[in-house]
Amino acid sequence: MTPADRIHVFARIHQVMRAAADRTLTDPGAAMAEMDELAEAYAGDPQILAMAESARVALALASGSPLGDVRSVRASLARLGELTAGHPGAEPLAGLLPDLLDAWQAQQDGDSPAALRIFGELAARAGELPPEHPMRQVMTESAPMLAALRAAADGETPLVPPARPGASAAEQALHLTARGGLALRQGAEQDPARIDAGLRDLREAVRLTPAGHPDRVFHLASLALGLIHRGEVTGSPADVDEAIGLLEEARRLARGPEHPHWTFVSEMLAGQYRRRGESSPARHTALEGLRGYTWRVLLQPDPASARSVARSAAVEAMAAAGRLLADHRPGDALRALDAGRGLMLFAATELRDPYTLLTEIGRRDLADRWRAAREPSPRLREQVLDALARGTGLLDPPDLAEIQGALRRLGADALVYLVPADPPTPGWAVIAPAEGGPRFLALPHLIVEAGSGVERYLTGVVTRDLGPQDGDLLADGLGELCGWAWKAAMGPLLTPYLGGGRVPRIVLVPMGDLARVPWQAARRPDGRYVVEQAALSQTASARMLCDSAAAEPVRITSGGLVLADPDTGGRAPGLPSARLEAYAIHQSFYPGAGYVGRRPDGTVSRSGAGTPDDVRSWLRADGAHAGTMLHLASHGTIETAGDGASSRLILAGGDLTADELIGIMAEADRHPVALVVLAACHTGRSIHGYDEAYSLGTMFLAAGARSVLSTQWSVPDQETSLLMYLFHHYLTTERRAPWDALRQAQMWMLDPDRQPPRHMPLPLRRMLDDTEPARVVAWAGFVHWGQ
Repeated sequence: MTPADRIHVFARIHQVMRAAADRTLTDPGAAMAEMDELAEAYAGDPQILAMAESARVALALASGSPLGDVRSVRASLARLGELTAGHPGAEPLAGLLPDLLDAWQAQQDGDSPAALRIFGELAARAGELPPEHPMRQVMTESAPMLAALRAAADGETPLVPPARPGASAAEQALHLTARGGLALRQGAEQDPARIDAGLRDLREAVRLTPAGHPDRVFHLASLALGLIHRGEVTGSPADVDEAIGLLEEARRLARGPEHPHWTFVSEMLAGQYRRRGESSPARHTALEGLRGYTWRVLLQPDPASARSVARSAAVEAMAAAGRLLADHRPGDALRALDAGRGLMLFAATELRDPYTLLTEIGRRDLADRWRAAREPSPRLREQVLDALARGTGLLDPPDLAEIQGALRRLGADALVYLVPADPPTPGWAVIAPAEGGPRFLALPHLIVEAGSGVERYLTGVVTRDLGPQDGDLLADGLGELCGWAWKAAMGPLLTPYLGGGRVPRIVLVPMGDLARVPWQAARRPDGRYVVEQAALSQTASARMLCDSAAAEPVRITSGGLVLADPDTGGRAPGLPSARLEAYAIHQSFYPGAGYVGRRPDGTVSRSGAGTPDDVRSWLRADGAHAGTMLHLASHGTIETAGDGASSRLILAGGDLTADELIGIMAEADRHPVALVVLAACHTGRSIHGYDEAYSLGTMFLAAGARSVLSTQWSVPDQETSLLMYLFHHYLTTERRAPWDALRQAQMWMLDPDRQPPRHMPLPLRRMLDDTEPARVVAWAGFVHWGQ
């Protein structure tokens, strides 16, 4: 590259950064793609790379990136820090920008006090920089606006300074929108004169912003929000009408869910349609708005970055479903609920390798670029997602016809969403039957109240093993839990399905805290449990149900892999009963399977110690000789805090995480897996919130395993061993489907006259004298997923 070429490239990047700073850029997406191309073309030039990365940060901040993109901006800042390491002036800038993002995120979260605190700390640190430092200049220019924000937060009348001299029209518009919003005090202002003054600023901001400018959607929505507030204060229907017109224009300009303000605009517009009594457009707009959450979650580079977006999606999906049910629209409510379920799990698997999907829709160019990229850029992810969304309906949840087709293939009677109550609004069971129209039930008692025996028991059973020493907790909570679960949901839900001469099979999607409840242990007043009357499975979402049903069935063979109580080097206690269980299962039912871990006498199997590599090797085996069944009798653990959230199996010499297993399962030429049995603690608990259902168990299912058994809590060692042996007995000896085999094993545990199978090994038989198989914690912690 000639010196003249370098000068031209530097000049172009500087031009883009300047346009981003003064908001005169009309197509940030195209500019972002141009910076990507320059970075790729001049990958060997660290100065150009640093400039291009700086431009990417400026463009991301200027384009109205949604909250979920903060992590991507942080990643760009990290790369920028690496590229500029040792450069004069770079270190203080790299140290301040992440805090600026923290302030921005706090403001987006509605935590104004935290945002103002961080801004104040930034201003103090920036004041120590040289006068010519860009961050000091930025903070100096921002000081008057920060003072106004602080005054508004304190309930005072903010004094907003004029825009800086020489500001572009776009900068002036942004300034006016900020001033107008402060005048309205975020919807708290009641003085009509002050509201009118704020609206004048908001109108002028719209006037200054042409139709093609990326800020226009934001300014239109801000003016609409101000009009809605004035309409609430004055009762003027004209304000509602004008707000609807503005929001309709904003939605047309946004075009689709790829726009960062699509969901916000759609939700606000749907609300005003409802206010005007137009229920049909309100329903349509609300459902379309939810697609924006799916887009934003799929756009993130990893599950941790999508967590807050997914949480918002679940909350809004349940709220939208409640409104739709109030209009007696259960079919639409099903779509709304599914739009907020399992999005991070969906993202982790759907975009793991989209090469085949892209090729099928004629986008081989994008497919090749994706395969060639070691770490796909945010822009490439956006292009791939756009192609898939337009070519495959990726963002759309399945409709009723698809759900019913899946239910019939699985031999299930209904898919049921359980939505918790939010008093005074009742809870709901939203039902998609295999035949007939959708329906719903109001369930006023469907709420896990803080401090109740139900809540105390669920918390205790999730966090630790429950043994005989936990008598008080068992006595106080267990009976209340089982009776409540019948009264709150299972009784009203199952009554129409009982008494028909066959055992009904229901697939549940419990929302929110309801995912903690062992619904199969719901108990009638006469003492009978649900498991004795119906078969229950679970799924993360209707989308996952349809994917599971569409997968070609895989026969369970006598081969596979059995892993038993690996020596974890003291990281977890030993599981002597699990060794007995696994060895008996291997010898009795899967003689052709590999056996790794420890034998019943504590010695290590010659086939392997039960390491992560043992599991990886079996999953990657490409021949039929590997078998199709995986049984893991080991410890599992989860961590739910922040970016370090993970679900993992504790094995000999290391751990296997859900994220890594997704990657292995997605590899080409991998042999099919018919069944995964996770006889380990917490393998069914979600690490990103209950509505995400992102766990070891659902990961295996989403990545292609046909059936999965996982656990909701810390399961007791001895009783679990009995249950697992009986499960495999019914599965292989009686040739029952996995869901039915689990149910039969659970009923055997409940049967006071239970008899051990003829070939059950003596050590397992002896456990019957030392255990209480009928305890709910002994049998109800296992859940079936899939086929």
